[in-house]
Amino acid sequence: MSTPVTDEFVRRVRDTTEGTPYVVTRTSSGFDLSLDVADAQWFGLFNRAGLRKVFVHHVKVTSDTFSITDDSTEIRWEAGHPKIAGSASRSMGRSIEFGHEKIWAIRDDGTVGRVVDYKFDSEEGRDLITLIGKDLGLAAKAGGAEKIGLYAALSVPVLIVLGLLLVLVLWLTGQI
Repeated sequence: MSTPVTDEFVRRVRDTTEGTPYVVTRTSSGFDLSLDVADAQWFGLFNRAGLRKVFVHHVKVTSDTFSITDDSTEIRWEAGHPKIAGSASRSMGRSIEFGHEKIWAIRDDGTVGRVVDYKFDSEEGRDLITLIGKDLGLAAKAGGAEKIGLYAALSVPVLIVLGLLLVLVLWLTGQI
């Protein structure tokens, strides 16, 4: 469903990412922002840099809010072409990853030098989306997968305390 705020959000993100390896894809509830690993202009760079993960930021937009769900997928390079790996390496929710790699080796021209100089920040795309969303007057909220993870993380200590209380009560009543 297309709304004026969603259309403006998509337009601004597309304008901001023009000339970069990011691609914006419209969805029924908003849009996705991801690296365009299949574009010939960029896949050579990604291959040389040793790109191993791709993040798709799924953005859901309502009239006054937006949420971002990160979708991390491992990539395998075969014969210089990207191939997305199986879903066993996939994670969704809020993913924060940073990386930096420098490799010195013999270059194609026979000289020794830096052949890989790569920095990665999974927050780069998310920060761009958040900046534009807030500029449009939208409030950021947690995505569904992020909420489920947070609730699960918060419920574990509560369940541990309840279990310890149950053991204490059973011990005090002489049942264990």
